[in-house]
Amino acid sequence: MMTSRPAIFALLAVMALSAGGCKWSRRTSAPAPPPPPVPASAPAVSQPAPPAPVVPPPTPKPEPAQETAPSAPPPAPPAQVVHPPKPKPEPAQSPAPPEPAPPAPAFGQILTPQQQTELRRSYQQSAQFARQTLSQLSGRALSQDQADTANRIRSFLSQADEAQSKDPSVAAQLARRAELLARDLLNSLR
Repeated sequence: MMTSRPAIFALLAVMALSAGGCKWSRRTSAPAPPPPPVPASAPAVSQPAPPAPVVPPPTPKPEPAQETAPSAPPPAPPAQVVHPPKPKPEPAQSPAPPEPAPPAPAFGQILTPQQQTELRRSYQQSAQFARQTLSQLSGRALSQDQADTANRIRSFLSQADEAQSKDPSVAAQLARRAELLARDLLNSLR
């Protein structure tokens, strides 16, 4: 019985690939983890630390070789790391209680006395007009939009009053907004 050449080549190729396949399925063991880093400068200690006992890792027993299939090497036991005891810090002595922190600086504009006076005057004029407008409208029936505008004016005035001592610029701006809303509200009623 005679076989053709392509069949022989195919048979040889299959045998060559299957013989080398065992090598591909082997797993290599991971390298051992590196030792922990040693600090470059050790803290000053009044007493020397006792030397850490070094425990050698147990050695694995050799296993008899099997003839049928080679087995993977046993995994390496984890390295035992013994840390020396940390020195306890000595309690710090506090001779006096800490001083209270100075108040945080206020962020805002640095104003000259003339600018502060001008801002206070602007605040007072705007707030006065808005309050007069609200008092004129107190007995009138207002629509929902007009009532919302009146509430917004009151809100701006209360915020301006709170800001007056802290930031005169913000207080003047809020009072100006209340004045503009009050003017719009008066115009809507005419």
